[in-house]
Amino acid sequence: MVQMMEAWFLADIEALKRFYGQGFKENAIPKNLNVEKINKTEIYSALQKATKETSKGEYGKIQHGARLLEQISVAKVRAASLYCDRLFTTLTVKIDEASDRTE
Repeated sequence: MVQMMEAWFLADIEALKRFYGQGFKENAIPKNLNVEKINKTEIYSALQKATKETSKGEYGKIQHGARLLEQISVAKVRAASLYCDRLFTTLTVKIDEASDRTE
């Protein structure tokens, strides 16, 4: 199971590159296709190294987290995170069930 939202960011390196722009170090990001297997320390370290020379500065959960969540690809995250896919599938089913009861 993913332990932190930042793991999801690693599933969409293109979104990270767009968000941080010039100075973003793509090579600092782990290439593990299953982001749930990357430990917390490695995730924070990778984000710090990848972003420290950008105009937005080093990754900060408060400063950047919500805006990055808006920009990452749901499809890419679901493909890289079994638990994220399960979460979205469960939520969709529950919303559909609730919608059917109100009609």
